[in-house]
Amino acid sequence: MDPFNNFDEFSKLGKSWISIPSELEDIDGNKQDIKIELMEDGKPRAIAFFDIDGTLAHLGAIHGKAIAKLFPEQDPVELEETYYKGFKLGNSFREFDRMRGIYIDGHIEWKDPEVYLKEHFTPFAKEIDEPGHLAHNIAAAILKEYGEIAAQVAEELYKTNPNTFKQSNIEPIFILAKIYSRLGIPMVGFTANARVLVDKLAKYLQLSSLFLNIASDEDMIGGGKEVAIHHLIKELESKGVPIPLNRFIFVGDSLRGDIGVSLTASGKNQGISGQGILVLKDRNALLEIEKQINTDPNLRRIVDDINVHGLIVDDVPLDEKGNPMLLSRFREQFLKKL
Repeated sequence: MDPFNNFDEFSKLGKSWISIPSELEDIDGNKQDIKIELMEDGKPRAIAFFDIDGTLAHLGAIHGKAIAKLFPEQDPVELEETYYKGFKLGNSFREFDRMRGIYIDGHIEWKDPEVYLKEHFTPFAKEIDEPGHLAHNIAAAILKEYGEIAAQVAEELYKTNPNTFKQSNIEPIFILAKIYSRLGIPMVGFTANARVLVDKLAKYLQLSSLFLNIASDEDMIGGGKEVAIHHLIKELESKGVPIPLNRFIFVGDSLRGDIGVSLTASGKNQGISGQGILVLKDRNALLEIEKQINTDPNLRRIVDDINVHGLIVDDVPLDEKGNPMLLSRFREQFLKKL
């Protein structure tokens, strides 16, 4: 199965359609029905898991203001840069444990998230990810405060300049989601953001017509996005969606945090397998991830075990109206097997 080639091998296998209500509200508070096509085996041709922040949209206009309010005594430019570097840690409990460690406890070396992972998270993963531990409880309290601040920032931004959200879209990935939608592929999101912010983003980014639901940090307690995967699977099953465990697609901007989590999830359910699309801004980002893969055995294992393609956003060609052309003869220019 090619996660990007219009699913030609399944194009004649469709059997029937079902309609499932989304859990996400649109700007008017309504929930839309999502149409799903079932193949001859009675299951959708795939299920797609999309990261949101940094994959479908750049949300710096929200995060920059929100993190500055949370740590008002820090230099806002340096603070924002440090915060973004931790976006690929898997969940916000880890991120705010790291931020607290840097700016309250003085662990300046944790500004490098790889140092934080090796020196602190790996030895204390359970204490950070799971409730009942002091480190988790502190991080959860910071996350709650941050989520409320960020949701307020998003609401104010939408009221004063709603076009900001349209401009924040990473258009080729939105078009990919729309292609999947036309193919009847059920889509869900998983993002390391608090639920109160996710609900705002779903409205302002107009995601309710595409996605059945988006898992938030509250759905990742006890781990990272691999926990969210199982949460979303159970939810889809409860709605009557048959699950094709061997036809999953993971779309995200983190090889470890968005795509590699499928390997961790398969440890609990060995039937899980699929493809990955790693969203990269430009050729420099591609060269950097290839370098990391060649030096990091864990990343090498991910690309060896999962069919992962890098999608280079800046290299996607545009038509005469300026719209990105994904399904075109130019695909080799922007899609690279990792």
